[in-house]
Amino acid sequence: MRTLQCDVDHGHTPAVLKKVCIAAARNPSYVDASRNLEDLAELKVSAKQCQRIAIRIGNERLDEQQKRIDAYTSASIPDQQHGQSNEAPANSWDNRVAVVQCDGGRVQIRDAYWGNEKPAERKHRWWRETQAAVLQTYQSTRGLNDPTPEVPECLKDSLWVVPKLNEIHRQHTPAGSSEEIQESPPDTSEQTFDETKDDSAKAKKRSREPRWSGGDPLVKTVVATRRGYDHLGQAMAGEAFARGFNKAKSKAFMGDGLKVNWSLWSAHFSHYTPITDLMHALSYVYGAAIASRSRIEEGWSLYLVWLGWTWSGDVSRVIVALQEIAAGDPEVPEAVRRAITYLSNNAQRMKYAEYRKLGLPITTSPVESTQKQINKRIKGTEKFWRDESLEPLLQLKADDLSETHDRDAFWKRRGQRNDGFRHRCRKTKIKDS
Repeated sequence: MRTLQCDVDHGHTPAVLKKVCIAAARNPSYVDASRNLEDLAELKVSAKQCQRIAIRIGNERLDEQQKRIDAYTSASIPDQQHGQSNEAPANSWDNRVAVVQCDGGRVQIRDAYWGNEKPAERKHRWWRETQAAVLQTYQSTRGLNDPTPEVPECLKDSLWVVPKLNEIHRQHTPAGSSEEIQESPPDTSEQTFDETKDDSAKAKKRSREPRWSGGDPLVKTVVATRRGYDHLGQAMAGEAFARGFNKAKSKAFMGDGLKVNWSLWSAHFSHYTPITDLMHALSYVYGAAIASRSRIEEGWSLYLVWLGWTWSGDVSRVIVALQEIAAGDPEVPEAVRRAITYLSNNAQRMKYAEYRKLGLPITTSPVESTQKQINKRIKGTEKFWRDESLEPLLQLKADDLSETHDRDAFWKRRGQRNDGFRHRCRKTKIKDS
């Protein structure tokens, strides 16, 4: 007797498998993916088949990701910081910068974990954290002077900036906190209808004005996982090593003030310029300004002053002003205390004028936008996942959002070995002749 490794892929060609994986990543559910494949591509693939194929191909892509991680971890420390993979593209880094950003999301996981939540909080017991990162190149140039010394009008426009700052604030305010923040722009009730209409038109015009972005974005790679921040850090470092980011003259690691973000920076990207997201900083500045004044209009005026200091990177002046407010108030507002802590912990990563001189971005909007796109696929009160099925799908979603050619190269390699064999094989016994 001899054994032949033989398992046909149920007649699905690589082209069909690719369509199924893309549909599984882009549609809100496997059911929608199945329907759209039949309606748009005339492919009859059941929802369960879509799920099985997505998990199998996603795991194959995860294996390739692990190879990039192994290539990074097996390199010497000098090579990890200043070298690159042998397969890295032969890029010229003239007038280009490399930026790495990370953020967290939430998803419902069906597991046995219960925790010590109070009965009223147990309805949230299924929510767990996901992690995402964006590695992006920008077309940008260094300069001797700050290219944008003046604060952009959009950051001084209450109709534009307040909703965004409130959204960030809600995401980072502890549950049950007594902290309150003004949820609406400053009151304009004394204005006439025509004046309000004119102000709205001006606000819309200002919101369309060019804003500092740190250069023109070029190519991005997305990493998404639920394996924790340690794995995220290794995956980010592996991707940066594979793309040759370490060779860039200007490179940055960006995140919000979460401590774990800067643990990743210290472990894998300490040779990158660390930058705390501007909008997260402004959410604390705005909250403290409003909380420290009895009238909203006075708080808004104070925010505009602190905004100018923050934009120029002079965060120490904001901290001093907040400390003076705290010293003169027997009952310090929680927003003021939190702002002092946040700004003090991140002040060394808020030199925004210097970063603009280097041609670096100062906001993490790319990774936050990416996280929202990932959430469209996996997040919802009606969606529950198991880790073994979620992780492959996150990889397929990251592939779909990435602009590098890794996915195309994967399918090209898979097509070249399209010999009827499958990733998972079974043993078939054949009689000797």
